[in-house]
Amino acid sequence: MTSVQAQTTPKAEAPKADAAKPPAPGAELKAPVIAVIDVQKIMQESSASKGITKSFETLRDSYQKEISALEDKLRKNEDELRKQQTVLSPEALANKRRDFEKQVAEVQKTVQNRKRALETGLNEAMAVVHKTMVEVVADISRERGANLVLARQQFVLVDTQLDVTDTVMERVNKKLPQVALNVPKQ
Repeated sequence: MTSVQAQTTPKAEAPKADAAKPPAPGAELKAPVIAVIDVQKIMQESSASKGITKSFETLRDSYQKEISALEDKLRKNEDELRKQQTVLSPEALANKRRDFEKQVAEVQKTVQNRKRALETGLNEAMAVVHKTMVEVVADISRERGANLVLARQQFVLVDTQLDVTDTVMERVNKKLPQVALNVPKQ
C-alpha cells in the first residue's frame, strides 16, 4: 500500500451501538441507516397520553374545588376571629389565633401533598408511555435495519421516508391504548 492510500483509507474501530463486541481490527463500519421520530408528538398525541392528560385535568379540577372549599372555610374562620377580637380576652384570642394558624398550615400541607401526588402519578404514567414508545422504536429499527434513530426536533428538514413517527404512533396506540393515572388518596 502506498503512503497516499494509507492516508485515505480509514480504519476506524468504533463499536456499533447494539453490538456486544467491537468489530474486528480493520473491519469497516456499516453505513448509518437512519430513522427519525417525533418524540414530542408521540408523548402528547398517543391515545394513552391523551387519556392520562384528561385524567390528570379531571383530578386536578376536583382537587382545586376541594381546596377552594377549604380556603372559603378558612376565610370564614378568619372573619369570625376578627369579630371576636373585641369580645375575647387576649389569652383566648391568642389561643384562637394559634388554632387558626394550625388550620392554615394543614390546608397548605394538604395542597402540597395533593400537588406532589398528582405530579408523581403523572410522571409515572407518562414514563410507561415513554418506555412503550422506546420498545416500539427498537422493534421498528430492527425491522428497517436502522442503526441510528434521531429525534425529529433536532432537524429542520427530514425526508419523509426516514420519519417513522406515524408507524410508531400506530403501534404505541395498539400496544398501549390507555394507562391509568394512579394517585394515592391523601
